[in-house]
Amino acid sequence: MSESNPVRYVRKVVFNATQDELARIGQVSRSRVSRYESGREDPPYAFLRRLREEARRRNLPLSAEWFFEEPQGEAA
Repeated sequence: MSESNPVRYVRKVVFNATQDELARIGQVSRSRVSRYESGREDPPYAFLRRLREEARRRNLPLSAEWFFEEPQGEAA
């Protein structure tokens, strides 16, 4: 599964979550997650930090580099 947007990729591939679930993890609204995924708004550092912390807590693979370049392929 390849997703063109880093936030969408992390949501679907890493967390296997809905926008509502990722919004709860990142402590933002679902509509804000939608704006991050569509590229209309850049996610703030605090949101990315919360995702990283939750991925670590769940022992899920997550690379910070995914937020700075287009994701390719499956999460490792």
